[in-house]
Amino acid sequence: MASILIVDDDQNILMLLSEVLNRLNHKVTKASDGAEAIPLLQEQNFDLVISDLHMKKINGIEVLKAVKEKDKNRDVLILTGYATVQSAVKAMKLGAYDYLTKPLNIEELKQKVQLALEHQSLKLKMAEQERQLRTHQATIERDLKLATAIQQTLIPRAFENNQIRIDVHHLPIIGVGGDFADIYYQPNRFVYLNLIDVTGHGIASALIVNRICSDIRKWVHDELQPQEILFRLNNFIVESFYLTGMFLTGFSCYIDLIKYQLVYAGSAHPPALLWQQELPRTEKLESQNTILGFDKSSANMFSQTLVPIRSGDKLLMYTDGIIEAENNQGDQFGIEGLIAALESGQNNTCDSTIQYLLEKMNQFRQKPIRDDIYLVSAEIK
Repeated sequence: MASILIVDDDQNILMLLSEVLNRLNHKVTKASDGAEAIPLLQEQNFDLVISDLHMKKINGIEVLKAVKEKDKNRDVLILTGYATVQSAVKAMKLGAYDYLTKPLNIEELKQKVQLALEHQSLKLKMAEQERQLRTHQATIERDLKLATAIQQTLIPRAFENNQIRIDVHHLPIIGVGGDFADIYYQPNRFVYLNLIDVTGHGIASALIVNRICSDIRKWVHDELQPQEILFRLNNFIVESFYLTGMFLTGFSCYIDLIKYQLVYAGSAHPPALLWQQELPRTEKLESQNTILGFDKSSANMFSQTLVPIRSGDKLLMYTDGIIEAENNQGDQFGIEGLIAALESGQNNTCDSTIQYLLEKMNQFRQKPIRDDIYLVSAEIK
């Protein structure tokens, strides 16, 4: 049963419509003209309004406008004579659902009322679904904002002293992401740098990052070798997240500030870059190990490399978001572009190597960033 308002200054039409709709078990309210109908529209909610187009005081167009002002989703059927069908079409352009011509065809009336009510029901369902989607979207946006704030707490702070300068920059494409860095510094002795990139980006990757960060921090506090850190991380991911299909690349290194040595191990991660000031040249520190999380491995399957370092050398670790930046031709910034930027920046006045590299990347790229970017640089003094 639907609630229907009928508006017509012809009492015979009102009686006919009322009789037909009552027999269809609808609840009918009658108004003899627009002036009577508009207050009723303001007081009550009707499922459907059927209004004559031409009335002496307030016409059907004004009734239509009053209905749509209150609820744009409410439907109106317009009644009109054969000679004024063009005016009824105009009313439909203003939002009327359909029109009926006089003299009324009862079967056509029943059919159009039924169609209008079905259309009304569908619109209300869609409006409710849209409202729920907006509510759901607002919840997601609020949670994402909170997740972003939480993940920000995992970003290590840049620092500088008389031995070393370390800078950090994190740029996730949706606020949270699967890139993770950790810095552990023992004054006058050593510094650990770890950089992890979970496949994909977004909330799932961020959850894995939040899960592994405490373990990585424990391992570096225990002063494990870089190859041992990657070995343990690999087996932990396999045991805990095997069915998720999530994998990680990683780069772990240990800088000995007494012996001036760099010990590093990489797992399918883009090569770190070591700018050697005395030579001068940039050396690629290629990954020696396979991707993390694919299969359990023994400790002897992970290897690491030792290289000497000197005062003035710079180490750059990064995730692949920066080298995948593209211009309009689809060319990527690439590792060579990153190396060129690193080398050209050695004599610049920019305070931060990372800031300079990002400026060069942004000058190159013309398309939006497709993946998270994480940069960690260390300058030996």
